[in-house]
Amino acid sequence: MLGLETLDVLIGLVTIYLIFGIACTAVVEAVVSLRGMRSATLENALREFFAGDLKEATPFVTAFYAHPLIQALSKGQEGRPSYIPPEIVGQVVQGLLTTGGAAASLAEAVKALPGTPETNRVKGVLDLLVTEARGDAAAFRDLVKMHFDATMERAAGWFKRHAQVITLVASAILVIAANVDTVDIARSLASSPAARVKLVEIAGQKLKDAEAVRDQVKTEQGQNGDALKQAQKEAAAALGTFHEAEDHMKSAGLPFGWNGFASRASFGDWLAKLVGLMVSILAVSLGAPFWFDVLQKFMQVRSSGMAPTKTPKQQQG
Repeated sequence: MLGLETLDVLIGLVTIYLIFGIACTAVVEAVVSLRGMRSATLENALREFFAGDLKEATPFVTAFYAHPLIQALSKGQEGRPSYIPPEIVGQVVQGLLTTGGAAASLAEAVKALPGTPETNRVKGVLDLLVTEARGDAAAFRDLVKMHFDATMERAAGWFKRHAQVITLVASAILVIAANVDTVDIARSLASSPAARVKLVEIAGQKLKDAEAVRDQVKTEQGQNGDALKQAQKEAAAALGTFHEAEDHMKSAGLPFGWNGFASRASFGDWLAKLVGLMVSILAVSLGAPFWFDVLQKFMQVRSSGMAPTKTPKQQQG
């Protein structure tokens, strides 16, 4: 029985982490959309890849974004897509080099770019790719695609590092605002069978609505809609999930918010509170997908039943 109680406490904690993790994901998505981080990261990656001029001192990246195939992925002439299919990149680069049909070959088109490979980096990069492709247009497009993929892998690392910082800050704000103290919640769950039953019930409902939960935590990459509208949508989702977490915790009889804690807390209480909040901040920052998977495993263990304790006779036999 003790094992089942411990498992239920863990399920309760994971359920709370999951709910706040969904809210945290929505907050992060709101910030990412408002700041246009995906499109900005993509543009920075392209500027690194195509650093230099096309012709008449026109930056290669500027001409790249002005190409009809890229404009079709953007919102307006000044818009910037947050995702570009790699195969399109090769087509656009080839199109920019051979515009007007003046050059007889890709090699001549690259040679006609202004400056030298040392002063115009994109000229050096494309010259190497044309040489490696032996002048074959299809092979050239494939090489551009391959090098673009490599650049985007680095860009994904930049984005992930920035997103991790935002996630940690968002997690701290949510946890502190709601006073999600892991130590206090675990103590309350351990001493309250009713609270455990309620949170296990909520956990089961979350798993039953698995597809809806996964939709909530799925990031909307690749969409080029209005950043402000997207940010407002994600902010509303975060607020709704925050209120949902409040309702779930209160329905289980768990503490939510501060409720005059500061006026009656001793130094030891504050120290324990700090530890509990730090654990919660780190836990919530792991993200809803992580806790969703953990919750599934815990509920599977619970539904299959705890292994019975062997008697001394069984152990001897």
